[in-house]
Amino acid sequence: MMRLTRQVADLIVKKTKELTQMNMNVMDKEGIIVSSSVPERIGTLHEGAIEVVRTGEEMIISSNTTSRWAGTKPGINMPIFFHHEIIGVIGITGLEAEVIPFGRAVRMMTELLLQQSYLSEQIEMKERAKAYLVQEMISGTEHSSLEILHARGELLGIDLTLPRSIMIIQIHMNDKIFEESDQSYYRMMDLTRLFRNPKQTLLAQLGLNRWVVITELSAYKNEQHAKEELLTISSSIMKWISDRLKTGAQIVLGKVCKDINEMGISFHELLRLLEVLHKYSDKGPILHIDDATLELVLSEISHTSRQRIIEEELGELIHYPELVDTLQSFYDCDMNFSLTARTMGIHRNTLMYRLDRIESFLKASPRQFRQGVRIQLAILLYKLKM
Repeated sequence: MMRLTRQVADLIVKKTKELTQMNMNVMDKEGIIVSSSVPERIGTLHEGAIEVVRTGEEMIISSNTTSRWAGTKPGINMPIFFHHEIIGVIGITGLEAEVIPFGRAVRMMTELLLQQSYLSEQIEMKERAKAYLVQEMISGTEHSSLEILHARGELLGIDLTLPRSIMIIQIHMNDKIFEESDQSYYRMMDLTRLFRNPKQTLLAQLGLNRWVVITELSAYKNEQHAKEELLTISSSIMKWISDRLKTGAQIVLGKVCKDINEMGISFHELLRLLEVLHKYSDKGPILHIDDATLELVLSEISHTSRQRIIEEELGELIHYPELVDTLQSFYDCDMNFSLTARTMGIHRNTLMYRLDRIESFLKASPRQFRQGVRIQLAILLYKLKM
């Protein structure tokens, strides 16, 4: 049953006042004025409204009959119908000849506003239910509640038997986001249109600046195909955030989950990946978990072990950031001298000189594969420690 809220009643009064310049009241089914263009009347009893609710008919009150109904003034009072039931009464104050021409138009506008409000409320309830569904999925579902979860998904038109993956979007906060936080969900809903199947794409907000997207992957040929397209979509999301919210973000993508039980594990892996991404800025703002397996493993190493490996493998080199970056570029380019020099924008001789200097600080040669692996791991641990 639709309820006549103060918010909707205020909107009706405002619109009517703009159209007619006449004073107006909106009463609930009990005859209490819930909104009025004369604020001091709000909360008072309007006996004429009680009579309108009882009869279901319009009622004209003249200056001669106001004494019959407490709290009334001359004008027209009309029942507000919603789905064939009276949910309140509209009262327009004025002389009969003035108010009758406007009465039916105002009543029609009121019922349209109520219908719009009802639809918005239904959409909001459905989206909120989807957000709750996401939170249950990522929290780790017990086997005993899987059937209930699937049933709730069906009610919302969500097929939880489809393979899915999780994306976490962490937006950098700014004043605009903070000020418009109450509208952020509906703004972010636009992003679901970027995915292949928006109707099966779930969105939930976790805190002011963190969002979870769960998308279905049945349309993709294989996991690699899904990964490539989701990375492309992530780039579009980054542009949207930059253009609309005037800020940046970090986006992490999880593996394919063929079962709901895998969702909780995937989500917590992505939370760890976000922490890792903060440490490895060279990875860029978008990262798929498949591309950070080594970094995730290294993040599990204790602080003491981490420190020992860094000291043993890198020694004094850590005091020369430019040399560390050069060595990392060398490994990123698969130890190819020409490619490294081109990538860094330096002469090949400059690169060779830097590698000679690097080697003077190390116990091992960074140009030999086996020793290079140990040094690369130490650099990754060093960046994790920073």
